[in-house]
Amino acid sequence: MAEPITILTVAKDGDDGIIVAYSDGTIAGYVVEELIELRPNREILTPTHLVPRKETE
Repeated sequence: MAEPITILTVAKDGDDGIIVAYSDGTIAGYVVEELIELRPNREILTPTHLVPRKETE
């Protein structure tokens, strides 16, 4: 069975985009409009929910 692809890092790119690095070695850039199309029904989060993910070693 193939290994699942996971998100390794996410970095802010300007005011309206992000850069995502995946475990398969690929990198993708997204802008706000693309993210809205991917998930048009977004839930509102408070800053307390936006906790950085801890890296496991």
